[in-house]
Amino acid sequence: MKKLFTLLFAAVMAMSLSFATFAEDKPAADKSATTSKKKSKKTSAEKKAAADQKKADEAAKAKK
Repeated sequence: MKKLFTLLFAAVMAMSLSFATFAEDKPAADKSATTSKKKSKKTSAEKKAAADQKKADEAAKAKK
């Protein structure tokens, strides 16, 4: 039983070390690009809703 536990422990340690060894780091240029704030892109549905709202506002102003 003790040998089985030792074998299991050794396998777990080997797996964790191999994950750290084969992990890939992003290049420095990619890291700086991901930390900067990016503008979110609007979907076509959001663009259409914004255009409809703008038209409704203009129509309301015209009625006044």
